[in-house]
Amino acid sequence: MLKKIPFRRIRWPGWVVLIVIGFSFIYGMAQLVDAIRFDPESEATSPPGIEFKTESTDADTYTMSTETPVMEDPQINKPLNDWIKKEKEDFLKRVKENKKELGEGYRAHLIIQADSRKSTHDTYSIMLHSYQLVNDVRGKEHVKTFTLDVSEKRFVKLPDIMKTNDEMIQTIRTRIQRHANAKMQEALKDPATWNWTLNGKALTLYFNDIEEAGPTRVEVPIHAILPYLDDKIADTLEVAEASIGVGEKYVALTFDDGPDPHVTPRILNVLKEHDVKATFFMLGSQAEKYPAIAKRVAEAGHEIGNHTDHHKDLTKIGREQMAQEVLASRQKIMDATKEIPVMLRPPYGAINRDVETVADDNGTSLVLWSVDSLDWKNKNAAAINSVVQKEIAPGAIILLHDVHSTTADALPTLLTTLEKEGYHFLTVSQLQSKLAAETASPFYGNMKKG
Repeated sequence: MLKKIPFRRIRWPGWVVLIVIGFSFIYGMAQLVDAIRFDPESEATSPPGIEFKTESTDADTYTMSTETPVMEDPQINKPLNDWIKKEKEDFLKRVKENKKELGEGYRAHLIIQADSRKSTHDTYSIMLHSYQLVNDVRGKEHVKTFTLDVSEKRFVKLPDIMKTNDEMIQTIRTRIQRHANAKMQEALKDPATWNWTLNGKALTLYFNDIEEAGPTRVEVPIHAILPYLDDKIADTLEVAEASIGVGEKYVALTFDDGPDPHVTPRILNVLKEHDVKATFFMLGSQAEKYPAIAKRVAEAGHEIGNHTDHHKDLTKIGREQMAQEVLASRQKIMDATKEIPVMLRPPYGAINRDVETVADDNGTSLVLWSVDSLDWKNKNAAAINSVVQKEIAPGAIILLHDVHSTTADALPTLLTTLEKEGYHFLTVSQLQSKLAAETASPFYGNMKKG
């Protein structure tokens, strides 16, 4: 029961403060609940023998509500209890430091909630979320995760289940460009200290004290980290939506050279009508010129890739110019779409060792194609459909361009025909994830340049 506020003692400025604090507390609580809500498709479950014990304290100057996971083994309980104890001590210290501002109708609050989810056959993730509101409007949030191996009755850290070398960290770094400040760079140095959860969709990381808004959440698609995972863990992960039935047909549609203000919207409308997600390899110069169109592509749920800034043959320019083409384009695409392109399609499919090095140095994977629609050459809808239908095969990456009106003309018939033939459409990342166990190559079929 919250202490009754003596409203008669509060005058005009105090009312404003109380209203702001009240709304901020409600807002913070809503964020808290949303932050720990697990995806219902993840089949949130608890480790065998775990219970959640709730305790409440109602004092004159503060309230505390803590939910503590309790298991049979004291050694497993200890790190959980230690973290909760530390949060309580930090909160009570802040209460003491602000005792002059507390009481007389205003109290500090601490809420710690806990939940768990199954990661693999033998591992469970336990998440603790702490929310403190003492003397600030927004409050203070922390997240702590523990991953329990129930077969060995021990907690595991990220380096226990995957390679955390420079290459892997660079993969993570490409996902956090919008948070690339000094604090984040420091936090990235030691993967053993990261807060993380793992399921069949993604590796999710939580970094505390990077931003004032609360814990920074970084989600890395499962396909991007599968090569680094321990074989045992990878084998027991139930990769969500990573595959369709054995023997079924799956292909990826890709569009290069856009966005274009006239053609791209038409293509987006057709894709929406067919409930198809595609991958758009954008030119940075086009994304900068037409940011609203680029943003619309991302908001429609399509995958965004990098096609360089000005469509230069990277094999014919120096390493420094090459890097500038890739990095400038990435920044412009990020500015327009708020998405970080982690795949690079070199113009004309031109690749050499320098191109591979620049891609590796910047945490991007190279993606070409296996079916060239020749829409850039045969600017005729019927011809485009004829070429694709002749070359199509399960696992194909289809090259199209969202800058030719004839490509938009051809797309409705192309999708309808392939759907009737039993094809399913995936993004390139989904296709990579589907085929991860079948091939280590990022390319599929007979790669053609064009």
